[in-house]
Amino acid sequence: MSARYLVRFDDICPTMNWRVWSDVERRLLEHRVRPILAVVPDNRDPGLCVDEPVADFWDRVRTWQARGWSIGLHGYQHRCVTPHAGILGLKASSEFAGLPRPEQQRKLELAMAVFERERVRPDAWIAPAHSFDDTTVDLLLELGLRCINDGFALRPFTDERGMTWIPQQLWRFRRAPFGVWTVCLHHNQWTERQLARFAGDIRRWRPLITELGSVMTGSPRRARGRLDTLAAAAILGAHRARRRLMA
Repeated sequence: MSARYLVRFDDICPTMNWRVWSDVERRLLEHRVRPILAVVPDNRDPGLCVDEPVADFWDRVRTWQARGWSIGLHGYQHRCVTPHAGILGLKASSEFAGLPRPEQQRKLELAMAVFERERVRPDAWIAPAHSFDDTTVDLLLELGLRCINDGFALRPFTDERGMTWIPQQLWRFRRAPFGVWTVCLHHNQWTERQLARFAGDIRRWRPLITELGSVMTGSPRRARGRLDTLAAAAILGAHRARRRLMA
């Protein structure tokens, strides 16, 4: 079976890069791609203040979800306050990992309350900086959120607590022989060249692009296997090597 790809855009908030996004959204509609959009409930990160805020932001989010696009709960305020890399070990900076349970619970409840107030259903958890810990996972389950779009594996799996993990392994499209691969994109700082590459990628990879709902309903319930563990180590090692080269 050939590989399938999910397309995800992070840092969706009222002050994101709307000029670039208008072109991105047009391409998604043109090719009938249903992405995952990681929405920040109450953005307080100055780094995400690219454009003036749009007054109808939550109307737009509801419209996206009505189209069948998946909405991820992208933390609470997108402010990293601890030097912890969390479960995944990608980046030593977190909004949640390392915080006491009551503080994490307060943040998650406030984040969920924003979505509830705005009549938006969270389809998955997506942590800022890919950093969260076991306490975060336990609290998400208690709050009724049973899907995490993160982690390194070849296919979705369900852990011993009943949380379903949809892996997120790529930051650009790459050829894979099999598996389910989430491509995580950040459009806020895109140049015209990067926007053009995205347009070409969507055309090229469209036959292999799927959507979160199909993955959730079509994937058999399974535990994380040894092959997933080996793949995770390889992917994480390659990612760290790239970061060292870039540094």
